[in-house]
Amino acid sequence: MSEYGLGRSYFRKSVCPDCGEERRERYIRHPFPLPAGFKKGEWLLSDCACVRAARRDTRSVLDNILIERSRHPLPVGLRSKTFKSFQVDELNRSAVQACEQFVRNFEKITGGQGILLLGRSGTGKTHLACSIVNSLYPKYSVLFRHVPTLMERMRYANVDLEPLLAADLLLLDDVGSERITGWTAERLLIIVDGRLTSHKPTVFTTNFATQDFEARMGMRLASRILGSNLHLLLKGPDRRLVRHGL
Repeated sequence: MSEYGLGRSYFRKSVCPDCGEERRERYIRHPFPLPAGFKKGEWLLSDCACVRAARRDTRSVLDNILIERSRHPLPVGLRSKTFKSFQVDELNRSAVQACEQFVRNFEKITGGQGILLLGRSGTGKTHLACSIVNSLYPKYSVLFRHVPTLMERMRYANVDLEPLLAADLLLLDDVGSERITGWTAERLLIIVDGRLTSHKPTVFTTNFATQDFEARMGMRLASRILGSNLHLLLKGPDRRLVRHGL
């Protein structure tokens, strides 16, 4: 076996000029013959205090990046949605101004009144709602949940509701688009009623008209959403279709 260099190694020592710690160099032969032009082995150098510190710093930077990304309340595709990037026109100006005022007065909200953004698909409801979130984060604890996705997760797994109830602001996107059953209505009622009881404001977006709420999600849930939030209707064409010339 030694004919092929298995287990053959050589040692030498050196001192790091920066930290003065002794470093051990070990030359290890490749265990099998390699084609011509390849080295027969490699020198491996043990870490010194400098190297260990540099690796800790690099790991800390990467960990912080991952933590920050995981903490951001919005999905990656919605993090750029701000009031500045929102296309304001006469059809939505009053709604935009009301949302901006909601942000300015957020710390003064004591009764849990939130916002219900209504309108057809593509009118900018989610963009405007995310603009509120991005304006308040990270000063306040804010959470985003796409309601149909949340309901599906709750069907198959235990979902901790405490963060949804405790957040300073919760954005429930696409409410009413989930598959409505008595079970989903009860789960949403727990969240909505729990936040109202704690005087925590919630922002809702929906494609449904207010007169359809009771038939869609039941009297109790509809009453709490419609009766405890400022209604803002966004009008206009579907901007997604307009953007693509359709």
